[in-house]
Amino acid sequence: MGKTEKLLNKIIVIALFSALCCAATFIQIRMPAGDFVHLGNFVMIISALLLGGIAGGLTGSLGMGLYDIIFYTQKPSTIIRTIALKFLIGFIVGSVFRLVLKKKLKTNILLYISAAFFLVIFIASIVFFAIGDKSNLSFSSGLNSVVSDFLGSGKSVNISLYIPIFAGVFTIGTLAAAIFSNKLSKRSQAALFAITIAVLVNIVGEFFLRWLLEGLMLDGFDVSLVTATSKIPGSLITGFISIFLAVLIYEPIYKAVGHTALFNDDTKGLVEEDINTTEEENDDAIEGGNNHAEVL
Repeated sequence: MGKTEKLLNKIIVIALFSALCCAATFIQIRMPAGDFVHLGNFVMIISALLLGGIAGGLTGSLGMGLYDIIFYTQKPSTIIRTIALKFLIGFIVGSVFRLVLKKKLKTNILLYISAAFFLVIFIASIVFFAIGDKSNLSFSSGLNSVVSDFLGSGKSVNISLYIPIFAGVFTIGTLAAAIFSNKLSKRSQAALFAITIAVLVNIVGEFFLRWLLEGLMLDGFDVSLVTATSKIPGSLITGFISIFLAVLIYEPIYKAVGHTALFNDDTKGLVEEDINTTEEENDDAIEGGNNHAEVL
């Protein structure tokens, strides 16, 4: 297969993943703050793991960027944030995944560090929730605690109980993954760590870019700070779903399509399990040929 044909194949696959990413963004659950949980990030992550950082980044930017162009034409800050941040996240997933495999990094130590970040989010959200007004706390009101003069902004903000709940789930889940990571294959370990890092970047990036861009282009920094905070639960839940589905589904997908010419697998041979599997397949093929010869 020539270079031109390989490039054309990659463009076609990226286009297909981008279309799937856009379609998956329509699969969503609306949150009380007006944000929504969707599956677009999941498709972007699978693309990054299979195709590499640049391809994964393009999948996220094109797929979710197209969704925002369709529905948020009046909010250019949203479109800019999505295109820039999703490219960064896809690039991080694909690049970190390959770096861990190549350098054979100890993912359990890296996962402990990730758990510490989630623990900080958990503690901060618990503190803000605790100091807020919970006089109207109920399921109908979204389990929000109202914090007045939030971070000196002069505005009130609703701190959703979903934030500490899912930050706590992430902390426990990442710790469990670090402790029991040796039970996973090397590929799944590397994928889990790469996705976890990307989710952290997504949560922090969504918050700060929403605060900065909407503050500059729309509402002012005090209002955008409140808006950015109210969207954190959606980012946390989307991240949780993305990690769970991607780690569950990546390896079966890789085994099905990763070694085909269409995907031009650049991680082949980096993992000992892959080498052993290939050797076993070769031995089986030789044994089958010998048996066939004996029958003849």
